[in-house]
Amino acid sequence: AFDDLQKQLETDIDDKMQVTRKSLLENFDEEVHEKLRMNLNSSKDYLNRYETLLWNITRYFLKNDADFSDKELTFVLKNNPVPGQVINSGPYRIGKNINDANIYRIGHPLAQYIISECKLIQLPSSHLIFDYSGASKKISILENLVGKSGWMIGYNFTIESLEAEDHLVLTGITENGLNLDHDQCHRLFSLNALIENSDILISADIQKTIESSTGKTVQDILVNTSERNAVFFDEEMIKLDKWADDRKTSLEIELKQLDIDIKTKKAEARKLLKLEEKVKTQRQIKEMEKRRNEMRMNLYQHQDEVDQKKENLISDIETRLKQMTSLQEIFAIRWTIK
Repeated sequence: AFDDLQKQLETDIDDKMQVTRKSLLENFDEEVHEKLRMNLNSSKDYLNRYETLLWNITRYFLKNDADFSDKELTFVLKNNPVPGQVINSGPYRIGKNINDANIYRIGHPLAQYIISECKLIQLPSSHLIFDYSGASKKISILENLVGKSGWMIGYNFTIESLEAEDHLVLTGITENGLNLDHDQCHRLFSLNALIENSDILISADIQKTIESSTGKTVQDILVNTSERNAVFFDEEMIKLDKWADDRKTSLEIELKQLDIDIKTKKAEARKLLKLEEKVKTQRQIKEMEKRRNEMRMNLYQHQDEVDQKKENLISDIETRLKQMTSLQEIFAIRWTIK
């Protein structure tokens, strides 16, 4: 009887926990979800931001080539979407602790292929109507935009130095000319939307306003990149100096001890009476002195090595300072939030 009661209580508690979690998921702000990483069932019912974006873009690209299960966050390929390559048909699943499917994440080759192909798609200027009222999530920073409209242009800002670094720059304004902040622009695309018109024109004045705001954003990115490189330079130089000091100290301690050992050995040699023993000891002293000379040479070579590492680091930073930048428009939309 007790076991039956315990099972019943466990069931009731589990049900209440599910209801409570569901309520929290529906009423907490989306940003809070991402910070808490709360979910209903081992990340099946709630994806983090990047997993959601990956899932949506994969659904779009493979709509004719795969069968999807939104409930299980899985898909199986019906057709090979990659020409000239052999691709596992699946199943693929987003999440963690997966044993019965291929783990699908941003770094997966199929995901990388899909992202690369989607970046090549030419997007027509369109009027998008975003559905906030019908969304099952709360996004506080968008609430004051419900019922309003405006324009937005998305850019790919690339910084090329030692390696390419891409930044998605979204610049949006309302019809009244008020700028949307960075988070508002990005959060807008976590909503479902309908395309009402795929042939819109953005006036020259609106275009000029957006370009001016974009220029400020680009400048902020460059400043942040410069500050990040400065921090990297300082940290690497500190690590290099610490390594150099530790190595130098270690060699100097060994040299000092070897000097003491040589002096001790010479004193012992002078006390010996037999010639054979004197010769043998002098041979040992000779070997110790040879080793000491090698260690001194190593100390100089170590300093040369440190100087070369510093030169490489400085050259690295100089290359980063000679960066080239490009700004490419990806899309232009008129937006409305209902």
